[in-house]
Amino acid sequence: MIAPRSILALASATLLASALTACGGKQAEQDRATLDPAIAAALADPLMTDPDLTAQNRAGAALTGGGVPSALIPTDPLSDEANAAAKAEAITLAGGKLDQVPLASGSTNSEAGETALLSYRRAFGGTSCAASASYTFGWAAKMPEPFAIYPRGHVQESVGSDAANCRLRAINFRTGVAVAYVLDFYATRARKAGFAAEHRATGDAHALSGKKGGAGFAVYARPGPEGSTEVDLVTNGG
Repeated sequence: MIAPRSILALASATLLASALTACGGKQAEQDRATLDPAIAAALADPLMTDPDLTAQNRAGAALTGGGVPSALIPTDPLSDEANAAAKAEAITLAGGKLDQVPLASGSTNSEAGETALLSYRRAFGGTSCAASASYTFGWAAKMPEPFAIYPRGHVQESVGSDAANCRLRAINFRTGVAVAYVLDFYATRARKAGFAAEHRATGDAHALSGKKGGAGFAVYARPGPEGSTEVDLVTNGG
């Protein structure tokens, strides 16, 4: 028979272990929230009683709903492994090989606007079509061929319209690969689709653009924060 004192000691030890486990679990959750900015931001978000607010939790999603405010950038898409995978996927999408972007032929009109929509206006001029545009990340999934978002690119802003005679897309995204890889990808895709692309540069800011019939495109690429590349990808018609 176990002595009463032993039973009491065993019960006390069990309760202490349970308390330490609970505290340890809470501390682990707190540590994780501290280390993971996406989790910390999600915890700080308001309760989502409105279904439309589900777009505020964008961690791990490249194409999610939203408007002008930027989406969170998860740290993983900027890792060496993610960048290597993105480059491999880009080569596959380009048919197994990337052409080098043509040498820059000028230094005018190479910088993007302050927003993706301003970049669209800079590339194609006018405001009538821009007035019909709406903000939703769904437009980023409806890019015309061959101007899909660079593989694993993280979309921050997405504007578009399918109004009569105003088929436009204006997308801002970030990727961990260098500017040159982005330009090579779109130069290759544009050439294969029959666009004659022109390359311009001013310092670190690059622009690749071209037209074919009633369709046109422009890619504005420059170094972004934390070693990323920031891109405005705009299309008109097509």
